[in-house]
Amino acid sequence: MSSQHLADLPSLIESVPFRAAERADPYWEGMFATGSSDGWVNASQHRRATPAQMRWSGIQPSYVTDPDDALKAMRTNRHRPSILAALGAVSSWRTVTREQLACIAGSRVMGNTYPAALSAPFSAGLLAHGYVSAGMNRLAPADQRMSMWTIGDQIDAYPHYRKSLTFAEHIAITGGQDWSSEHRFDRHNVLTTELALRVAEFCDVATVLGEKQMSLASMLAAAGIQAQQADLGRRADAGIVRRDGLVIAVETTASVGDAFRRKMAKWAQILQRHPTYELPLVVLVVDVSTPSQATSASAKNTTGPEIQAAIREAVRDYPGTSLNRTAARLGMISWTDWFPGPHQVAGSFEGLSASFLARGTETDEEGWRQVRLLDTDELPYREGSTAAGETIATNARLLAGTPHWLRPGTVPRTDQYLVEQAGRGSIDTLTNPSVPDRMTGPGFTQQVAGRKWRRLVQL
Repeated sequence: MSSQHLADLPSLIESVPFRAAERADPYWEGMFATGSSDGWVNASQHRRATPAQMRWSGIQPSYVTDPDDALKAMRTNRHRPSILAALGAVSSWRTVTREQLACIAGSRVMGNTYPAALSAPFSAGLLAHGYVSAGMNRLAPADQRMSMWTIGDQIDAYPHYRKSLTFAEHIAITGGQDWSSEHRFDRHNVLTTELALRVAEFCDVATVLGEKQMSLASMLAAAGIQAQQADLGRRADAGIVRRDGLVIAVETTASVGDAFRRKMAKWAQILQRHPTYELPLVVLVVDVSTPSQATSASAKNTTGPEIQAAIREAVRDYPGTSLNRTAARLGMISWTDWFPGPHQVAGSFEGLSASFLARGTETDEEGWRQVRLLDTDELPYREGSTAAGETIATNARLLAGTPHWLRPGTVPRTDQYLVEQAGRGSIDTLTNPSVPDRMTGPGFTQQVAGRKWRRLVQL
């Protein structure tokens, strides 16, 4: 299997660092020993720590301020774009490394271990900071060790901060959903984020979406369908949106158990119940079992065959119809198939080639076939259109968690939405909500309302 270095691929990111080729490789560099990390520190913990423990944390005492003072500082315009970028990234992707955060935000400064801009949200408890504590990373000097950001332990702090945000800023952070902490599995989240960033950088897609935006209820609501009670909490780990509007729901897993089998059965049931003209969705399982599992001859990796068995069982129970075969909408790929070595990429990644059961085709009914997910001939979506993909991409440009190079372009009129909700849609009060205090290019789109309308926030 031929492969290239990530640096040899044409990139959509104009500036360095923090392209995929410059970021640490979270899979092959052994950054995580297990699915969870024990290296998180919240400001509330830091305040209770002894002087010795504070030194061990690596956090300068001046970085942690009084939470009330931190919230006051966040209400000003100082570091405002950076704060919104960080909060939006962790809200969408749950856990991001500092390099991934810098890549999403388009800000070199955000790649520092402790950016001054994030002192206030960290002190307020909206962000938590952690070091990757496995492999060679734990031996590196503190200023060079890879670190991560996630949602902090003071969930109640966001409603107070929300009072100082415009509606557009609130949408940029949360997408209009609740502020919640669900980061738990750090390796899983970081690898999912890395995959989405690589797809966004190298593949021809409309946009990528974080876990926060991949709620099944939201996707059904967009099609005018009400989700069943059992499906309200179901969401994929990430989403890849094709140019024609087809959404590839990514499910990453490093092991297979009863919970995973139930998840596959549920996805198969949903795909059988909702054909693509109702729910333009394909589910892709990505095997991210550890490199030692993938390369050790003494401990053969069985995760891939177990994933295949779970998919085969789910498709058997929920086969769909001749015009809506579940086997054609539920596939799998391993991380090593696309990325066979550190910063290496296989040729199959460009079209997102993955394995699908061959049922309903002319090949072996129990075999597997390769399908390029981005090829509309190999994976057709008859109801798709460029307009459908652009609609999703347009909405995603409002989100601070959307990679910065995918944000430029038109965005929805969030100001007009509020006017219409108030029953005054005929009043054209905000004709051009272009705001000068927003960064352009790698920053937020100019149309997201900021300082110009901030005086109205408290009304």
